[in-house]
Amino acid sequence: MTRRDLAVFLTAKAISDIGYALDFICLSVFVWERTRSAAATGLVSVALYAGAITGGRLGHRFGDRWDRLRVMVGADLVRMLALLTLTLLPDRQQNWWLYPAVLLVGTGRSVFEATLSAATPVLAGERTQSVNSVLAGLRGVAFMTGMGLATVAVPLIGYRGVFALDAGSYALSALVLLALRPRLREDGGPGAGAAEPAPSWPLLLAAGLAPLVLLRGLDAFGSSSQHVGLPMLGTELRPDSPTAVSGAVWGCWAAGLLVAGFVLRPLARRIIDRNPRVVFCLAMMVMSVGFIGVFWLSGWWPRLACGVLAGLGDALSEITFKQAVQRLPDHRRGRAFGFSQIVVNGGFMAGLLATSAVLRPDRLPEWVMLLHGAPFLLAGWTALAAVRPARAGRTAEPVG
Repeated sequence: MTRRDLAVFLTAKAISDIGYALDFICLSVFVWERTRSAAATGLVSVALYAGAITGGRLGHRFGDRWDRLRVMVGADLVRMLALLTLTLLPDRQQNWWLYPAVLLVGTGRSVFEATLSAATPVLAGERTQSVNSVLAGLRGVAFMTGMGLATVAVPLIGYRGVFALDAGSYALSALVLLALRPRLREDGGPGAGAAEPAPSWPLLLAAGLAPLVLLRGLDAFGSSSQHVGLPMLGTELRPDSPTAVSGAVWGCWAAGLLVAGFVLRPLARRIIDRNPRVVFCLAMMVMSVGFIGVFWLSGWWPRLACGVLAGLGDALSEITFKQAVQRLPDHRRGRAFGFSQIVVNGGFMAGLLATSAVLRPDRLPEWVMLLHGAPFLLAGWTALAAVRPARAGRTAEPVG
């Protein structure tokens, strides 16, 4: 793929990510304004992550055999049609169609992202790590842009206009893929060597990737604490405008994604190339410290600085995890990324349920520390376990 074609593809991907960021913000607010029901609003997140788990299961079952280009185009078209239908339906029908639409959006995103991650080494070749970094940075740009647009677009064009805009972003992504028709699988045809796919967990264990997948699931469980806790923190710090606190922290988090993808990763390229597993663990520890700091420190600037720190760790952990899994053979990567989607989204849903049932505002900092402290400790232990064999190997090398 030429640099120009790759730039066009990444631009279209960034625009569809902005559409997803608009979905992420506007769909929940839309349901709240229509129903004034916390349960109905919470079901939006449940539907979104249930869709993501469904997409992960599809990737885990078929990801090493399906035609990646057709599947990615199909995922875009499914999301486009779901949102276009939501745009055109009358108000009463909108209320019941919204949850299937959110489920389809979550499924489509999960399938698209897992397939793209598996295909990136074929798509980018020697530029794989750079493309991983650009994708992480663009995710930060997309969330910052989407959050800003959400506050402007709804008053200007209404929710129907926002849903139509989101549908258009997915249509653009599908058109770009169809126009470019990039090579997304190594020579040998779809699923070469994958007629009888091996179970994912033994494969990940043999490749030394199982602890990383487990860490991602545990971190996703812990991440539920800030998703539920930030509105509570906002009410405590700014009773007159609680959304300002959440918006500021998530904006700083997105800025951290951008800086990590475009600035920090290139500086750490050699270290990541040498041992992505260790960098992944350290990045996850940084992310945990960042989110804990948001709830434990006092003052705006320390909290916002911790938000940036969390974003830095989040982006670096994502980049290095992708790079570690992308070292698997092409006909094994699809199942591995699909399985990872199941673990991550399942962990997050379980965390949301546990946090919603247990968390009280007066125990918020302690709960965040507990849920992020567990992956912090496990990541530290995993990093030490990965470093020891390398040191032992260097010590055993003959001198002269």
